[in-house]
Amino acid sequence: MEQTSHREIAFISGPLDTGPDASYFRKHYTKRIDAAITRGDDFIIGPIPYGVDADALDYLLAYPVSPSRITIFVTPDEDRMWGTKLRNRGVRVNVLKHDPERGTPGPRDRDAAMTANSTYDILRWRTRDEAKQFYGKAWRDGHLTNTERNWRRRRGIGEDVVIKEEDIDFFMEDDRAKYKGSCLVS
Repeated sequence: MEQTSHREIAFISGPLDTGPDASYFRKHYTKRIDAAITRGDDFIIGPIPYGVDADALDYLLAYPVSPSRITIFVTPDEDRMWGTKLRNRGVRVNVLKHDPERGTPGPRDRDAAMTANSTYDILRWRTRDEAKQFYGKAWRDGHLTNTERNWRRRRGIGEDVVIKEEDIDFFMEDDRAKYKGSCLVS
């Protein structure tokens, strides 16, 4: 029987602010992205022109990864704002369709579509201590980031379920994860 290769699709997501010189991105993402590139995986990224979305797109195109392996999901509003610029970079742009019953899709719909169209996540959100230090007085205890929502969606964990930080191994330096279908590239 002839073997067929199954290409995996990584959904890359993370904070909107990656700090000076994208230091957060470089520290927590490049090793995992490099492994995915080496395996020949494809990539799905959001359209935000800063933070992890922008850092990941710039990193992939500079590697270089063929733009045909990169798909950016956008809402209709995001397509109007950033679609032309993204298409000019040669990547595929997937515009979510208007749903007569639900209306115009928003960022949560976009993120759900990216989860549904990918096979695993490359993501990380700041630990409580990191967030307190990074955001200072703007930090809010219990705030659920969109990146954490993406992680929960992949695993079917509701937003109301309390998960202790110490139970999520991707905050640890050894890059191992407890949860099956981990967000980490193994």
